[in-house]
Amino acid sequence: MTEAGFNANVEKVRLTAARGLPPSCLDDFQRLSRTLVYGPAFQWLLVDAPDEALRKQVMAALDKVLRAAGMRSNRLPLSAKITDVAMLEARLLKNADQAEVVHVVGRPGWFTEARWDAFNVRRERLAAQSRARLVFWLDADAIALASSGAPDLWAWRGGVYSFVSNGASFQSPMARLDATGTVGSSAPSAQLSVDVDNRSHDERLQRIAEIQKWLASQPPPPDELLAAPVDELGRLLFSLQDYDAALMHWRSVEGPLHERLGDVRSKAITMGYIADILQARGQLDEALCIRQKEELPVYERLGDVRSKAITMGKIADILQVRGQFDEALRILSEEVRPTFESLGDERSKAVSMSQIADILQDRGQFDEALRIRQEEQLPVFERLGDVRSKATTMGQIADILQDRGQLDEALRIRQEEQLPVFERLGDVREKAVTMGKIADILQDRGQLDEALRIRQEEQLPVLERLGDVRELLVCQTNLAQLYAERGYEVDRPKVETLLRDAHAAARNMQLPQALQIAEIYQRIFGRVLNDK
Repeated sequence: MTEAGFNANVEKVRLTAARGLPPSCLDDFQRLSRTLVYGPAFQWLLVDAPDEALRKQVMAALDKVLRAAGMRSNRLPLSAKITDVAMLEARLLKNADQAEVVHVVGRPGWFTEARWDAFNVRRERLAAQSRARLVFWLDADAIALASSGAPDLWAWRGGVYSFVSNGASFQSPMARLDATGTVGSSAPSAQLSVDVDNRSHDERLQRIAEIQKWLASQPPPPDELLAAPVDELGRLLFSLQDYDAALMHWRSVEGPLHERLGDVRSKAITMGYIADILQARGQLDEALCIRQKEELPVYERLGDVRSKAITMGKIADILQVRGQFDEALRILSEEVRPTFESLGDERSKAVSMSQIADILQDRGQFDEALRIRQEEQLPVFERLGDVRSKATTMGQIADILQDRGQLDEALRIRQEEQLPVFERLGDVREKAVTMGKIADILQDRGQLDEALRIRQEEQLPVLERLGDVRELLVCQTNLAQLYAERGYEVDRPKVETLLRDAHAAARNMQLPQALQIAEIYQRIFGRVLNDK
């Protein structure tokens, strides 16, 4: 069987198996089956499936996919006969010798904090001696205990999945683009998944090449088999921060595919992906149009309250950027947060609280904003092991400290708790934004040359390459003020060009910062800024 034929057969079985499950299970089944088939040989995956009948149904569907991929699986119940973690380790290694996937079926109360600690001690040895995917089917309490009691082990996981009949989930860590640098709305219905990907940069490039080769095979695969690999390709391009390629893919490949299949929900989700990038790049009118005309009506018609709440949160983001704080706050307080509370979605609620804190911070209500950051965001992200959102939240705390003049602690947070995380994740945008905040502190301290170097070499080129218009205009304005503060006459043409470019971008985006930039220009040059 050819590689293309093999992939086609697997994708056909994945599609058929997914259709046999409740609609609420579709997203996580596609994600879990994809990582089992195409992910690395060793993985540790966690699944929350409280209903026994549904768990058996999902496991049976997974086994069909695994057989189609030529992979074996077996089951390891955590019965009373397994008395400690040492015995569990021995059984895991034995089962891993016999199959590529081991389903560990837990029972309530088996994993205690002490047992998670004992398992954590053995994790490196397990990874070295076992070449199997270890899928732990546990209750939500056991998973939460792992995230809070063994953070090193939690960071080692390959993914967390949830199968419940009513659509609520234990954890749905998703990602979004956000031009303000805040943690954005997230949930599985309408956002890109950021499950921990154990594949290296080169391995993801290789996977892209494999999918593209299969898509180009002759005869072309039927549309019914294209949805999963086409979706994976878009996610991979996005994860590599190739936003131009991702945007082209969603517009010219994935969107039209969902139209041909008549899948209105998937088409709306794809349009949301497109709007994320447009929103980050400052194309706010087009992004808002997509949110209001191509996403909201679909989710309302389908009764998809979670995706509707996410989309409303994105609309609030745009309103906030434009200075419409009252309406943004109303949406978040009355429409978004209550929805996530009713769904029991702890993470998405924390995200909506972050957006509320952003508005309070913009209004100068620093005490309440700081309380939200420290009491309603950080504990949630720490418990869920969401290192990216935790680092972003620490940066938001540093913003407040910086505004209050606590520069030493703000600088420590930037250098020790943000930069290392974004560097490890390969997130060049957030690293560039953080470097700009460090330059702010250096500038306040009078270290103008080093601040100038950071803005010119480590921030501006990255934002230009990413096309992040909002952050770019902020960088241009700060760089212009830095040149002006340095006081060299030769720099004045640069100052004028930077401020004019930033002002034009802010006006095109209808941002309130346009007035601030005009005031900075008048203060430096002694004349009114007239657009040429």
